[in-house]
Amino acid sequence: MSGQSCIYWFSGTGNSLYAAKRISARLGNTPLVKITDEAPSGAVGGVGSKIGFVFPSYYWNLPRAVRAFIETLQINHGTYIFAVVTMGGVGSGTVYALESALKAKGLRLNYGRGIKMPDNYVLLYNPTDPKNSQAILDKNDKVIDKYCDEILSQAQIVRKLPKTLHTMYKNIERLDENFTVSGSCTGCGLCERICPVKNIRLEDGRPEWLHRCEHCVACISWCPLRAIEYGGKTRARRRYRNPRIKADELI
Repeated sequence: MSGQSCIYWFSGTGNSLYAAKRISARLGNTPLVKITDEAPSGAVGGVGSKIGFVFPSYYWNLPRAVRAFIETLQINHGTYIFAVVTMGGVGSGTVYALESALKAKGLRLNYGRGIKMPDNYVLLYNPTDPKNSQAILDKNDKVIDKYCDEILSQAQIVRKLPKTLHTMYKNIERLDENFTVSGSCTGCGLCERICPVKNIRLEDGRPEWLHRCEHCVACISWCPLRAIEYGGKTRARRRYRNPRIKADELI
């Protein structure tokens, strides 16, 4: 894909994919590539091209899958590199972390902005209710369009805070031991198929977690029968899925 523009995305409940799709359309249907797919073997981008990253903020940091992808990805010098980070609360140092990861490769982040999305992290709190979610997304359409206008003009804007929580994201893969499955599970396999890092497999028709979890909450959020819980914390909480994204688009 040398010389071509591209947007790389990572998403669990669909918020980042929704943003990536709108950005793609506004930038002339720029190709979308899932970050958890294998990185291209050759260099991408080049003078006159744009390479974008759209992904969520995790613990004010980069999702590990995003960081691993960026460390592998080769980007030609002269590429305009942009990022839009989705978040439920404060994105804080996520853009800073991305800038640092690119700088370590001798690359410059030209544009980096965050955007507030409906809250989705059901493991810690009750996600945004559907009515408010729609209002937030309607507002975000205009924000994303503004960002796209800036990207099209190759604006040099990086909104960042030099603060990340590396310690909170340490050993997070072991936290999937707290997921449980109720008797209502039908073994449909959606959780296995939708997990972006292939952390779930079905054994005798029931999901098992393999301890490389990103905590994207795709499995618990997209389960059609609410058969997946996280300890006793999530039983009374809503599930959130971006209403403008279908499960098949994430698989």
